[in-house]
Amino acid sequence: MKRLFVFLVLVILIVGILNSDYIYANSMENSFIAIRLTSPIKSNSYVNLYGEEGFLIYNKGDLIGYLDYFEGENVRVAVLEKDIIGIFDMEGNLLFSYNQEEELILTSGKSNERKVRVEDNFYRDFIQFKIIDGNLIVINYIDLENYLYGVVPREMPASFEMEALKAQAIASRTYALKNRSKHIAHGYDLCDNTHCQVYGGMDGEQENTNRAVDMTRGMIITYAGNIIDALYHSNSGGITEASSEAWGYNHPYLTSVDDKYSIDAPNGTWSYKMTTDEINSKLKDYGINVGNILDIKITETSSSGRVTKLKIVGTSGERTLSKGEIREVLGLNEIKSNLFTIKKGSYEEVNSNVYAIDSKSSTPQLVDLNNVKVIDSSFERRSSRGITSRFINRDGIVGNDSSVSQQVNSFIIEGKGYGHGVGMSQWGAKKMAELGYSYEDILKHYYSGIDITINNR
Repeated sequence: MKRLFVFLVLVILIVGILNSDYIYANSMENSFIAIRLTSPIKSNSYVNLYGEEGFLIYNKGDLIGYLDYFEGENVRVAVLEKDIIGIFDMEGNLLFSYNQEEELILTSGKSNERKVRVEDNFYRDFIQFKIIDGNLIVINYIDLENYLYGVVPREMPASFEMEALKAQAIASRTYALKNRSKHIAHGYDLCDNTHCQVYGGMDGEQENTNRAVDMTRGMIITYAGNIIDALYHSNSGGITEASSEAWGYNHPYLTSVDDKYSIDAPNGTWSYKMTTDEINSKLKDYGINVGNILDIKITETSSSGRVTKLKIVGTSGERTLSKGEIREVLGLNEIKSNLFTIKKGSYEEVNSNVYAIDSKSSTPQLVDLNNVKVIDSSFERRSSRGITSRFINRDGIVGNDSSVSQQVNSFIIEGKGYGHGVGMSQWGAKKMAELGYSYEDILKHYYSGIDITINNR
C-alpha cells in the first residue's frame, strides 16, 4: 500500500512538471509578438546574421527544447526555392534547410540573454523568416515587454520626464496588443515603422525608457473592460481631434479635448511657404493636374478647426483634397498637421499684352488688355482691368477668369501641432509630467473615461 502511494505521488509530480512546462511554453508563446524588420534589411533574397554563442533553432510552438545548433558566429539565411529557406555558413555551405510552413525560429544565447544581430542591428529573442512573393521577410519574434524596450525610445525621447515615459510605455503596450493582428495576412503582427510603431531593436534602447517599461510592466488602457486603440501623436497644437472626425469611426475614449499643455512646445505653431510651382509639382507627383495654380481655399473644417477639405484652383480645373490627402499630397513634414490656415504670399506681374484680330483685318495686332474696352453679355462697353475679363471670338461672347495684372505665386500655411492629433499628445504629456502630473493623470486627460489595468490576456 505504501509503495502504491509513493508511486501515485511520483506520477502526480511528473505529470505536474510536464504540464507546467506545457503551460509555461504556451504562456511564453502568448506573450510574444511578431515584428517585421525593414530598417536593417539590405536584400530581398538573403540576410546575414551574427550570434555570439552560435545559433539555436526552435519550433515556434515549443520554446523549451531546441531542434538544432550551429557553432559558427556568422550565417546567411536565403531563399532556396518557392517555400524553402536555407541556412548557410559564410563559405556557402548549406547547414540546414526547411519549409517555411514548419514555423521555425532562430536565436543565439540562452534564456534572457538571447539576441541576434540582423545585418548591423541587434534584436532580442528570436528571428523568424517568411517567403512572400519570392522575397525573404525577416521577423523578430519577441516578448512583448522586450519589444517595448525598442519602441518607447523611438517614439518618445528618453530625456522626457519619467511619468511621460511611463504613459508612453503603457500607450505603446496597449497599441501593440490592440493591433497585434494588423498584418496577420502577411504572416506577422506589426511592422517596425510609423505604419504601426517605430521599433529599433536593442541598439536604440535607453536606460530611462527601459525603466519606464519595467515600472509599468503589464499595464494597459481599457474602456468598459476592453483594450483601447491607444493612438498618439507628437503635438496637438492646443486641441486634440476626435477619431470620428479624423477617420470616421467613433471611439468614445478618443474625443476632442482642450490641450493647453501642447501650445508652447516644439511645433506648437509653425509656418511654411510654398510657391505655386512647388504645389504644382507635388500635385503632379500625385497624378493631379489643374494647370497653373490660381488659388487655394479651405472649404471645410472639423469641430477642432482641422482642415477636412482643401480646394486647389488652377487654369485647367480644380481639385478638392480630402483630409486624408492634404498632408500626403503637400508633404507630411512640410504640412505638419491639418490644423492650419492659409494666406496668399507674394504676387508677380503678369504680362497683359496679347495679339488680337478684329473684324476688319486678318493681321494680328499687339494690344494691352488693361487698356482696351470689351463687350460683356449685355453688349455694354467696359474696361478690361481687373481679375475678370471678357472677350469675343467667332463663336460669340466668352467669359474667362484670368489675372491680367498680378497673380499670386506663393501661399503661406500657418499651422499648429504635429501629427494626426488623435489621442495622446507626446509633448503635452511631457509638459504635464513637468507640472507634477502622474502617468495616470496624463492618460486620463487624453483618453476619456478609461481605466488602467493589468493585462491578463
